[in-house]
Amino acid sequence: MIESVHSYLVHPAKHEVDPPEVSKSTIQTDGMLYSMLRGVFERAPEECNIDIVFRLSESGEQQNDCRDCLLTFAQNPTLTNGHSLASRLQSVTTHRSGLGLLFLMKGSMNGKHVVVVSRFPADQGILAEEHEDELTVEFIERIFMKNARAYKSAIYSSESFEGGFWVGRAVDRQISGPRELSDYWIREFLASELSTTSAAGTKRLALALRNAAREATDLQVRRELVSATTLLRGQNGRTLSARGFIDRLSLSDPAVVAIESAYVRTDLMDETFVFNRDEFDKHAHYRAVELDSGAMLVAENAAFDDVFSAEILSSQENRVRYTTEGRVIDERLRRTR
Repeated sequence: MIESVHSYLVHPAKHEVDPPEVSKSTIQTDGMLYSMLRGVFERAPEECNIDIVFRLSESGEQQNDCRDCLLTFAQNPTLTNGHSLASRLQSVTTHRSGLGLLFLMKGSMNGKHVVVVSRFPADQGILAEEHEDELTVEFIERIFMKNARAYKSAIYSSESFEGGFWVGRAVDRQISGPRELSDYWIREFLASELSTTSAAGTKRLALALRNAAREATDLQVRRELVSATTLLRGQNGRTLSARGFIDRLSLSDPAVVAIESAYVRTDLMDETFVFNRDEFDKHAHYRAVELDSGAMLVAENAAFDDVFSAEILSSQENRVRYTTEGRVIDERLRRTR
């Protein structure tokens, strides 16, 4: 249930010496605008699917300026108390992000205090209707309703104000593709980070793919998993989840089941993290050696030297003889390597 909704018109003002005033308005609990925002508030627990956490202070203390602003608003949701959050957003908003409307919604769910923070793109074409530091509901409806499906949101909830509101969940519906969150929204405005570290998330995915490939008895499934491992290396620096990446590849059901079985808990596949190729290569990289004879040798990096024995024939000509042995389990003609 929503208790109050406040809106702030946020200008692009990053690095501006004299930023404009942040116009503000309290939204009445009736009409089309309120109904739309109530939907955003009620969908937030399911729609915001990326876990985030406020960073500690530079000295390592459990203090965060943005959380302080959020907590002040949560305890007393007034236009004035929300202004500091709007000012923070304006100070990190670039002209590329453009003009935006920030909505701060305070309410409750399941006995917990809830704050939902949402930013919508705004239409700069009707700025002439803005009067000093005040906004009207009609103005707000006109300035953003045509973009009402493209927004960023974050939700925070806690039973207690004293030690709560440290972790939240976020979504960015203005971004499509592998990047799932805008850096300025999460890292600069909310002073937060993804809950799952890059190294931890990457390592979990690498081990799951490696172990799934090892355990696969179906050769086609094994090839899918090895191909997925190769393609994944191209995601360096991108924000992703294991399940999201797998869905984009459209792997077969047996391959998906194999990966799920390799995770200690399947819910870990929904964790979002920044993929790190160097960390990934430590755990699940396949090494491929191509010879001028036309031969291609492929094996898991960690086991390559055990699978293939190498004999140096000529160091000057870089000639090497590789030998291996094993039971033939598949043989076929291919048009490509």
